[in-house]
Amino acid sequence: KAVVSTQSTGGLYAMVLPDSLDNALAQFNAALQYTSEPELIAFIKLNTAIVHMKQGLLPGEQLRSLLESVEPGKMPAKCHSLKASSYCVQGMAALMEGRIPDAKRKLRETVVMANKADLNKLTSCSFLLLSAIFLKLLNYNDAIEMAKSAHDIANRIPDSGLQLWSCELLGTLYTCTEQEENATRYRATLTELSKKLEEDVAVTVNSQEHGLLQWLDSEFPASSLSMV
Repeated sequence: KAVVSTQSTGGLYAMVLPDSLDNALAQFNAALQYTSEPELIAFIKLNTAIVHMKQGLLPGEQLRSLLESVEPGKMPAKCHSLKASSYCVQGMAALMEGRIPDAKRKLRETVVMANKADLNKLTSCSFLLLSAIFLKLLNYNDAIEMAKSAHDIANRIPDSGLQLWSCELLGTLYTCTEQEENATRYRATLTELSKKLEEDVAVTVNSQEHGLLQWLDSEFPASSLSMV
């Protein structure tokens, strides 16, 4: 179980690093080999689906099959957070495929479920995806409202990835609505956050723990036992 937990964490870690999505997939695929727990399998598959959607390399039929395996109705019973996450992933997929009404429905269901369980990160992510939908529809007022709500949550958590995403989106939205003072403010914050993230990544990739991304076996590397 510790092996699976470490490799799953490694996959999540790789997801936020630049150019490391292949490492994330390798970690998630390795973790799947060593667990039969429904909750862990669902968690890993949901994140694997996100990685594939970010990469855009998986053939459509295979991606659809993966998404079908993590539909809300197939999540482990009584696991509220996984079901809410599934709605979000399905909404993301619908948005990428241009199925806007379906995307809005699934993301709104995500927000309802996430709010009931204080899943703040999931709520913020759903708001940002909804904001992107409203931007596509040229509904700038609702897009800005969603993005601002997401940004407020991201600051409270805090979550640097959501902060970056919300700042970038708000900068775009305020430019579209000719509110240049606000656009400039969010672009400046985006630059500041990006610089801080680059500094953090530079430190992280040179750490001993970063080497665990290359570990895909069932046994911990002897040189890393002290870290896990």
